[in-house]
Amino acid sequence: MKRNIIIAILILASSSLLAQKKKEPYAILPSFQVTLDGDLKEWEDQLTLVDKDSSWSFAVTKDGEFLYAAVKIKDLALQQEAARNGIIINVNADGKKKDGATLIFPIPDSESVRAMRNDENLPNMNVREELIKRSRGYGVKGFARIVDGLLSYDNTYGVQAVAKLLDNDVLAYESKIPIQAIGIKDLDKPVAIQIMINNRFSILQKTIKSRPDPRGSYYGRYTPTVKSPYKMKTDVWIFGTLN
Repeated sequence: MKRNIIIAILILASSSLLAQKKKEPYAILPSFQVTLDGDLKEWEDQLTLVDKDSSWSFAVTKDGEFLYAAVKIKDLALQQEAARNGIIINVNADGKKKDGATLIFPIPDSESVRAMRNDENLPNMNVREELIKRSRGYGVKGFARIVDGLLSYDNTYGVQAVAKLLDNDVLAYESKIPIQAIGIKDLDKPVAIQIMINNRFSILQKTIKSRPDPRGSYYGRYTPTVKSPYKMKTDVWIFGTLN
């Protein structure tokens, strides 16, 4: 009898520990007024730290027309990555962790960046700020009602994003995406939203996965592993409905 009681206690304790370790999925916040100015004042109490790490934080909300996202980056290396390779907002209408309607910003003009590298005044520049300034629009892909490519700042869809360095040397980001342009057939169906600080590691991973297997299809799909240089996660997934 005592043995059965002890076993039962151990099982309950194990279940409790597993439940504590299991994280609740991130959710879309209830609607509130958002002004896209990059100051993040209305987001201050809404941002979620990634893995309880102060390197960066994020939040997503929506209203009847737009999906809004905010990101605050304190880590300088991640700021550099975001300024050079962009912050990605990816919305999968099927609720899966896959590519969907994607917005990327900043997206510095390559010719302008090349000119910056050759500028004699480069040592005196704030490189992160300069990279953001050298963006010429928004990168869009996979939208149902927006053509893939570089979208103008003055677009008629309502897509908007802003990124800037605040006085406390934090990189702030805000964006809004028209829900109608995503191509969601049922707004009551859960969607999956990815927020990613695009970086050289993730770009390399995608490049490797897109290459054909040199051994041929006989051996099955082989994907070499690449170790991330970052201790923290550089992307998160949020689930919820946009109704």
